[in-house]
Amino acid sequence: MNADEAGPLVSAEWLAAHLHDPDLRIVHVAADRHIYDGTHLPGAIFVDTHVDLAKLGTRPATGSVQRQCLVPTREEVAASLAAWGVAPGQRIVFYDDAGLNRQAIRGYWLLRLYGFPRERVHLLDGGLTVWLAEGRPTTAEATVPKPVDVTERLHERDDSLIATAEQVLAWSREASAPGGPTRLLDVRLVEEFLGADVRAARGGRIAGAKHRVFSDFVAPDGRLRSAPEALAILRGTGVNPDELRATYCQGGIRAALAWFVLHELAGLSQVRNYAESWEEWGNRPDLPVEK
Repeated sequence: MNADEAGPLVSAEWLAAHLHDPDLRIVHVAADRHIYDGTHLPGAIFVDTHVDLAKLGTRPATGSVQRQCLVPTREEVAASLAAWGVAPGQRIVFYDDAGLNRQAIRGYWLLRLYGFPRERVHLLDGGLTVWLAEGRPTTAEATVPKPVDVTERLHERDDSLIATAEQVLAWSREASAPGGPTRLLDVRLVEEFLGADVRAARGGRIAGAKHRVFSDFVAPDGRLRSAPEALAILRGTGVNPDELRATYCQGGIRAALAWFVLHELAGLSQVRNYAESWEEWGNRPDLPVEK
């Protein structure tokens, strides 16, 4: 496979063969630098999840609640690309260290949301875990990117990749009707789904949602499940894949992993990431909660 033939998901073997391509930017994503500072892929830059990919702050709909995973604007993402040193025409491979690649996928989804060319943004399957397991080279020497003035042109957000609370509410009503279709997939922990683990003003779930833990889409070795396996997981949960419309979690990061497997690998183009997820839903008193 040459560089132009790479799909959304690339293997450690592929990346090792292209590690020194001049047009390649490798991005190590994590919530802190602890692992990066000890070991990372040669040439990889460090990106903090909560600096560039999931913003801290508030939103009018949820009042003074301090949110952890707000979606950056197009301008903020463009500024991040410039700071990462991504020039026009370059490609990006995301990976993470301890997050089962869900934080890396947040980066992938975010760039896709704003129109970064699909053929030039990738995810390293299995992340650092698989890279190390295969005995591939690492370094502790940090790579400091050289910022660029001009980067890839981004576009207005692609609304086919992100769900709004209003859309989710409509899908919830459809799913809750007698004999209604399955529209929503909750990929949080079971305790969150049942309302025992409360991470917002209210605990519980969105009515009509089916449940699978996001890690069900990750194989024991750290690689993502194949499309046939993912579809089997859905059907085993009583979900008709053609009926599904959105995935959600607490802040849209675990949900992005499920979205990646279902949308990018399994080809379920109707599936969106409800990126505001429970941070919004559980903190908005006008939205119904089921326990």
